[in-house]
Amino acid sequence: MTTNRLTAFLLAACGLASTATQAYGQSNDWTPLDSALFGAELVEPWIMVPDGSSGAPRQGWLNTADGFFTREVHLAFDTTQIDRAPNADQALARFHYPLTRRLWAGLEVPFIRSVGGNSEFGDITLTTQVMLAETRNLSLNAGAGLQLPTGDRAVGGDVFGVTPQVNLWADIGSGVAVRGRVAYAFRNHNGVDGFIANLALGQTITPKEATPFGQFTYYLSANVFEPDTGATFVSLTPGVRTRLTGNLFLLAGVEFPIVNSRDYFDHRIIGQFVYGF
Repeated sequence: MTTNRLTAFLLAACGLASTATQAYGQSNDWTPLDSALFGAELVEPWIMVPDGSSGAPRQGWLNTADGFFTREVHLAFDTTQIDRAPNADQALARFHYPLTRRLWAGLEVPFIRSVGGNSEFGDITLTTQVMLAETRNLSLNAGAGLQLPTGDRAVGGDVFGVTPQVNLWADIGSGVAVRGRVAYAFRNHNGVDGFIANLALGQTITPKEATPFGQFTYYLSANVFEPDTGATFVSLTPGVRTRLTGNLFLLAGVEFPIVNSRDYFDHRIIGQFVYGF
């Protein structure tokens, strides 16, 4: 069943990719969003935004927020080393699709979650966002993530939750981008409510044509989760992103809790493939 779900997801993503009329990376018709035209831009087809004026691309990183819209398929894997408990492994697929210049939807499907010998399906998350403001060097959006209790409680699933959020991206010069999120997670009795904050900084140091190291980017992401009850979580994730070939990218990083790590985990190794279309 797990394999069938993943196959169906990838086939659907490839079908949408094949019907897309705009080549990934083209943005010749782009203009900054205009608040006076907000209503019209809600239904206008999405146009990819060019890189920032200093060369910082709007690209996904690990363990941080996207203040911009992307049209991508992700396949990600992570393994978590936990003190005094079984390790946890996960494989998930994501699909990002801008519906218009102002509206975006994302789907995350953890098709494998394994904890202590239990391997089950995880909770699906559907996220929608509205672009509030966008210039060449700034993107600001707001939205909400809806976590559906499709997973098994034995692997941390079966949680219903809603996470309203505000996300930011900005090119601040020399190929450096800053990005972040403020959010609050409302979850049912199977989960934990709490405040979420993220801040990340990274630099892109090669041009996109330099395959297999096109748009090579290194970054550091900091995350905070302040639960209503329980220990505060703070982590750092150093990571890299590079173009492998064409529109295929590789991301890798390691997350280290730096506050109350014994209440959470020792470290998490993350890898991800991204295909943009």
